[in-house]
Amino acid sequence: MEQTEKTNLLSKQVLYLISAHSIIYLLYHYAHGKIDVLYALTESMPVFFILCCVPLMSVIFLFMRMARQGAIILLGILPAELIYNIYTRFTSLEPMYPQKPAVIWKMLFEGSFGMVLILEVVAFWITVNLLREVHKHLGSSSEELS
Repeated sequence: MEQTEKTNLLSKQVLYLISAHSIIYLLYHYAHGKIDVLYALTESMPVFFILCCVPLMSVIFLFMRMARQGAIILLGILPAELIYNIYTRFTSLEPMYPQKPAVIWKMLFEGSFGMVLILEVVAFWITVNLLREVHKHLGSSSEELS
């Protein structure tokens, strides 16, 4: 599939959003580890890998001939992340403090949590628009072949 100007623009927007999401998610995860011993980075590495690195890797597909597959992966992982983050945030047990964390870590935790959720929703919406544009372009190119 050939990249059109609009799909290229949407792919760049998704790339920027997912990159910002990954950086803020790293901060969120690190702050959560500072607040709660159970969420130390080494203990929850598989979950961190899935929620942070899989979207980054799927963005690579958007700039190749597999934009549709990359968009479908993102449409699957972003809602799963949103649900997982909300569920674990509000159903986790009382934090286990090795010592009382500094207030800055609590503020970073809460702020980055909100930013991660916002970025996931915005990235999902732009990815839906990207997939529509890809399908529109695929439909017009198949009509040209007939």
